[in-house]
Formats: sequence, C-alpha cells, structure tokens
Amino acid sequence: MNKRYYLESKLKKWSITAVVCIIMGVWIWYMSWASSISHNVILKKSVPEWATYISSGVLIGICSFIHAFYLRTFNKTIKYFCNAFFGGFCLGFVLSLNCYDVYVYLFPDKIIGYESEYDVVFPGPSSGKHGHCEAGIWLKDQNTTRWIQLCTNKEFIRSHRKQGMTGVWVSARANKIGTYIVKYEFIYM
Repeated sequence: MNKRYYLESKLKKWSITAVVCIIMGVWIWYMSWASSISHNVILKKSVPEWATYISSGVLIGICSFIHAFYLRTFNKTIKYFCNAFFGGFCLGFVLSLNCYDVYVYLFPDKIIGYESEYDVVFPGPSSGKHGHCEAGIWLKDQNTTRWIQLCTNKEFIRSHRKQGMTGVWVSARANKIGTYIVKYEFIYM
C-alpha cells in the first residue's frame, strides 16, 4: 500500500511538472512570436498602450494581494503582501505586452496597398541585445499617418532598388487601431 501511494504521488508530481513546463513553453513561444510581430506593427497615437500594460499589472497585482490576504496562513507581514502585489503586477504587465500588436495582426479589417515615401538609413533599427540591423527603411503608413522603421540589409536594397525608384508600394493589414506591414516593394513614382 505504501509503495502504491509513493508511485501515485510521484506520478502526480511529474504530471504537474509536465503541465507547468508545457504552459511555460507555450508562453515563451507566444512572447517571442508577439515580439517578432511587433517589429512590423505601427499603432495609432490614440492607442493607450502603456496605460493598458500598467492597468493590467495593477489589476492582477490587486487580485494577488487580495488572495494573499485571504489565505489562512500565519505570520503575514507587510513585506509578504507587497511581494504578492508586486508578483501579480509583473505577471499582469508581462501577459499584456504586445496585446495590441497581436490584435492588429490577427484581426485586420481590411488588406490595403498604398504608395509611400521612404528613406533608407544605415545602420537600421536595434535588433535586441545583438546590435542593429545592417540597414533600415523608414515608411510612412497611410492608415496611422505615422512613420515606421523596418529592418533590412544592404543586399536586399541593392537587388530590389534601382536608380529612379523614389517610392515604395506597401501591402498591409489594417484595422482601427493600427497597421501590420506585410511587405513592401520599391517602385517608380
């Protein structure tokens, strides 16, 4: 009987560990996917991006604080409650990052194409911890009337841009809060 209990306990621990690892793996995949999408998304100025992230963090932080308050444990200190709030705040903040970018990507109202001005710069935008892109191209988005800098390289520019091409044809997914740039081609204007 004791051996059976031990095996069931071990199986339960492994099952919980496996579920937690799967959830963490899916979450890490989602965060990297959403982060890669955000490089091609431009939001309208009216989108309260940071207010949403902070509000989500505060809301989850308050829920964590209330949960910690109602747990029936002893020796609750101010530090315990602050840690509960801060942990919840961080969780809510991180879970809401790039939510608008994902919304623009997944739920476009229309697919649009338009001519745009452009400017090529060297070096390009930051590519995280590992420096900058080799080159960058600034495009003016018609939907949001804002500029976005996309990552590219010198070889792409040499092979696709010919002398006299003064514009860019942009294909994008757009909705009421932003635009996801699908692709662009240099054109003669």
